[in-house]
Amino acid sequence: MKYWNGHIVMDVKSWKELSGVWEEMLEMFLVETKQFRDNPEMIKIVVEENRIDVKHNRKPEGFNREGRMRLVVPLSNRREFFIYRGVYNDEVRVITEKISKFLAEKGVKHTVEWNDMLLFKMKKRRR
Repeated sequence: MKYWNGHIVMDVKSWKELSGVWEEMLEMFLVETKQFRDNPEMIKIVVEENRIDVKHNRKPEGFNREGRMRLVVPLSNRREFFIYRGVYNDEVRVITEKISKFLAEKGVKHTVEWNDMLLFKMKKRRR
């Protein structure tokens, strides 16, 4: 099955609880999805912006810019994010599973859902 997005919901009470893993996870996402290959300094900038937000218990930006894939942190009260690509692609599954494994190794309880993004549901209804 091809996936359009992977949805990871973490079982933590605050963003600050993720301060030990968010930076490394985001950097892993950016490297694995080959973002900013021509400008690796941008990875450091994006990671630092997110680090500051998580450290101050604010919802981080994630990575919601033009690129092959995005890590979208939706506006909600839950600690969650989507790994998203605008087309069906098996790469979404691979990256989501790598991040899920990383979170599990770091002791962050979470669940993974597939093709659960509101935008996906809206597109599906149009067909």
